[in-house]
Amino acid sequence: MKLSDVAREYGYNFDNLKRYNEMFGDKLPRFLESNEKENKDSIRVNTIKISKNELFTRLIEKDFVLKDVNDFGFIIEESKFSISSTVENLLGYFYIQGVAEMIVSPILSPDANDFVIDMCAAPGGKTTHLSSIMENKGVIYAFDINKRRLSALKNNISRLGCLNIAVFNLNGEEITKVNDKPDKILLDAPCTGSGIIRKDSLRKTLRTIHDVIFLSEIQKKLLKSAIDSLKEDGTILYTTCSLEPEENEFVIQWALDNFDIKLLKIDSDVNGIPLENGFTEIFGRKLSDEISLCKRTLPHVHDTNGLFMAKITKS
Repeated sequence: MKLSDVAREYGYNFDNLKRYNEMFGDKLPRFLESNEKENKDSIRVNTIKISKNELFTRLIEKDFVLKDVNDFGFIIEESKFSISSTVENLLGYFYIQGVAEMIVSPILSPDANDFVIDMCAAPGGKTTHLSSIMENKGVIYAFDINKRRLSALKNNISRLGCLNIAVFNLNGEEITKVNDKPDKILLDAPCTGSGIIRKDSLRKTLRTIHDVIFLSEIQKKLLKSAIDSLKEDGTILYTTCSLEPEENEFVIQWALDNFDIKLLKIDSDVNGIPLENGFTEIFGRKLSDEISLCKRTLPHVHDTNGLFMAKITKS
């Protein structure tokens, strides 16, 4: 079947599909089929309020069939009603979050003494996870420029009982105005979102290469601000839910070329499946071997949304 026919059958913009064909090669059919599958609901246990075992017991008593997700939560395999309508959700015992998204905050691995800044925090899934990892200690500044999304962020912080988070209606670039230098920075950058096609099929056609290039420039500005603000020997975790190398590996290569930084090893997996390495050669560009330290989750490999992660420190 011609690529144009495949694009028509699966509903992709032809130019986007050509890119994915070059990225995934003979795995393209698996990628396309995987994106037709919806993610099952999954929840991250909020250990500020409840243990994983206690939440498990409460939910199975309500006839939820649960499957473990790493150390962080559960996939809802079967249920008689929506997990969002439970009293446990209202009480903030869990956060509804994707399986891939649950591994992000633990990779940054803040401790109870850290000062952390989340540059693009709303609606707060990763921010509140950072808070629980820190045992509600230390300090987290949560920035977001979008006032509407900021309301959801504040509601989630309150519901989950996070007491170490201060919320600011600021653009992530304004991190440079903070006097104290953070130990850890999470930059979950705005992106085209092509890794969440399972959740939003409009991503097959909604964004073009022009959007990719436009957003990559915003991502570079945010990453520069993060690097400028970071404490010496501190850590930045750069992440997107985009598949596009221009928003991911190319941004990190740009940072390696222009700043005194290095990449750190990311030791994580999705339920025993290792993360994929970043591309070191793609779209006619040969990147540094160091870029292989970047990691990806992929729909056809991990049965999750597609995420990109790079862990950075100042040299």
